[in-house]
Amino acid sequence: MASFHTHPNTGAEFLQEPSETDKRAVRDDPDLKGASYIGEFVIAQEAIYLITPNGGVREVVATHALFTEL
Repeated sequence: MASFHTHPNTGAEFLQEPSETDKRAVRDDPDLKGASYIGEFVIAQEAIYLITPNGGVREVVATHALFTEL
């Protein structure tokens, strides 16, 4: 259904969103072409992104809104 990887880049100088390499990896991987596959989630410090099977990217949710300390 989906795959994921993290961007544990915590410094301001680090890229939070998916890179061009990330997008190409999802778009060009023949194993990620199943009818039910929605894409790859990228979990970063600021936001969670979805790379769609065609290589498009959208921000899904702010990370802190989904993962909060109790």
